Amino acid sequence: MTDRVWEDLLSEQDKRVIEKAGYDKDGASSWESRGAGENPMVLVIDVQELIVGDDVPILEAVEEHRTAMGEIAWDAVDRIADFLEFARGNDIPVGYTRVVPSSYDDPDHEDLAIVDPVAPEPGETVVDKSYASAFYGTDLLARLNRNDVDTLVVVGNSTSGCVRATTVDAQQHGFDVVLPQECIFDRIEASHKIGLLDMWMKYAEVLETDEVEDYLENMGESE
Repeated sequence: MTDRVWEDLLSEQDKRVIEKAGYDKDGASSWESRGAGENPMVLVIDVQELIVGDDVPILEAVEEHRTAMGEIAWDAVDRIADFLEFARGNDIPVGYTRVVPSSYDDPDHEDLAIVDPVAPEPGETVVDKSYASAFYGTDLLARLNRNDVDTLVVVGNSTSGCVRATTVDAQQHGFDVVLPQECIFDRIEASHKIGLLDMWMKYAEVLETDEVEDYLENMGESE
């Protein structure tokens, strides 16, 4: 049974509504019942120096960069690194986005670099973007279609911002979307939990990372 991180925010009425409306399915079978394709890709959203910062409490991290999340980010980075190792070991392609704020004249500025533990390997796609969604103003959709990708496994940040915008656009472009919840992060805990809840109810499957790995591994074996 999936440990839903938003459960502590729900009233008893909320829980009944979710149950009666049929949202409350657990585990990989839920993803299957909502539809999952056969050609997945992992998309790493904006895990960059200016967003991650130093491995310190977030209140210290924001003193260096107002966008930095410190320990909150690093906890997820560790999980993302392990998940990427799994994906590459199972021949699942990995792609990245970088947000390039207009305040940066140099796109190669060290602040914009993807942090080392989850850095791209040679040949992996990195899409630069200026807006929340990885699809808006980029060639991501063409790249995915060219490679017959039908399922996006989205990791990174922020849950309530760029991950959410990308997830909504992906679903509306016809992709199946799954979110390994330990591999996604946000600076505000309530935003993180509510963002995952909203996406789970409307646009994506949200699972524990181990469940996602089990499903992807079994999917690969069945091909």
